[in-house]
Amino acid sequence: MATVEIQTLEKHYGSAHALKSITFTVRDGEFVVLVGPSGCGKSTLLRAIAGLEDVSAGAVRIGGRDVTDLEPRDRDIAMVFQSYALYPHMTVRDNMAFSLDVRRTPRPEIDARVTEAARILGLEPFLDRKPRALSGGQRQRVAMGRAIVRRPQVFLFDEPLSNLDAKLRVQMRAEIRGLHDRLGATSIYVTHDQVEAMTMADRIVVLEAGRIVQSGSPLELYGRPANRFVAEFIGSPSINIVEGRVEAGGAVALANGGRLPAPHGLRDGTVQIGIRPEDLVLDPSGPIGGPVRLVEHLGAETYVLFGPEAAPLTWRVAGTVDFPSGQDLRLRPDPDRLHVFDPATGNRL
Repeated sequence: MATVEIQTLEKHYGSAHALKSITFTVRDGEFVVLVGPSGCGKSTLLRAIAGLEDVSAGAVRIGGRDVTDLEPRDRDIAMVFQSYALYPHMTVRDNMAFSLDVRRTPRPEIDARVTEAARILGLEPFLDRKPRALSGGQRQRVAMGRAIVRRPQVFLFDEPLSNLDAKLRVQMRAEIRGLHDRLGATSIYVTHDQVEAMTMADRIVVLEAGRIVQSGSPLELYGRPANRFVAEFIGSPSINIVEGRVEAGGAVALANGGRLPAPHGLRDGTVQIGIRPEDLVLDPSGPIGGPVRLVEHLGAETYVLFGPEAAPLTWRVAGTVDFPSGQDLRLRPDPDRLHVFDPATGNRL
């Protein structure tokens, strides 16, 4: 496998600036997830790495080799798309072997590679079936098998699980991560689903409006987001944000009238306090509260929405609890797990 180096990459579509000075490195054997909302540039960046998009400036290096101006077939990468892109008239075996046939790889080697990939992916019983006789998960495995047989330096995944139902997505993300580990692969994976990013990645790269806003391990991004955008994007349910003002006496006066101890080093002024839903506990004199709006039972945990009707806060509780609609809740956040942001810039303070 190989490292992937992205150096000050730029992409313009006319007046639209899709990628803005993108620079990062994917280490050999690393699983990196590019994540962000629709339109942030993550798929454009992946396609630029693959050679499916010309770049306006900057460079792409794979395994130390500058591939910026090379065709996709010459970059030694394999890509798995959101659509399975299987040939409906071909069997699983022929779909997986197609790229090797085009390259005129010797037949014994093709058969050996297809057999190995089918074994890894559990596709051996289906090699003589056509795609219409397969489930969605099996078709996605075939698409992955087609990539594996090429033995590329880098695997690229463009939202490969979007067409699967919720249960299959959970199963397939574990299979993709397990496949990466078994092959010792270098993988770059694009998704808008932050749960996929958190559960699969060695490192997450968060994009917003064509720029990288933070890069780090899943727990680094969750525990210390660089700004409010990352804090709200990473984590499900999303982080609670409450307005407050730092006072000279060392407290934060909240907009709802409550007061919190001011985290060390804050200067007087307006701030936004981020509180993860699991970092709240019941306290009759707690500074956070309001009427219960909705209780969502998920079995192993419960989400309680409370506070202002227009913008309720969320409390995540282990196990099953119940509260009548309208009951006033008072809660206390863990003071050591607060996230404080500048209201003007959104940056962490």
